Amino acid sequence: MNKYSFMHCSSVVLVILGVLLAAAGIFWKDYLFWFGASALAIGLFLLGRWISRAYTYICPACYLRIDVGVREALFAPLAGGDRRRLYCPKCRRKKACKAKRISLRMHVY
Repeated sequence: MNKYSFMHCSSVVLVILGVLLAAAGIFWKDYLFWFGASALAIGLFLLGRWISRAYTYICPACYLRIDVGVREALFAPLAGGDRRRLYCPKCRRKKACKAKRISLRMHVY
């Protein structure tokens, strides 16, 4: 198991744990809510970082490879299937760019 597959698993676990702890904190103790909110934020950050490392997007018009950041990986609107609406710097428009999975072995030292 490399560090990126560990990052994906831990981010999913932290998001689920954060939601459960925040929901429990609303009804029982105040500190559970803050632990849950912080676990949720860390989990979302790790998930966005994994998506930005694992996928690249290809513009359908000019075939430019677009690497996204954490914010775009989490909040870019989906355009159906494995596509996201991203801004292409070459075309200067938002297009439905197709996702392409990158082999993460090139990032492991």
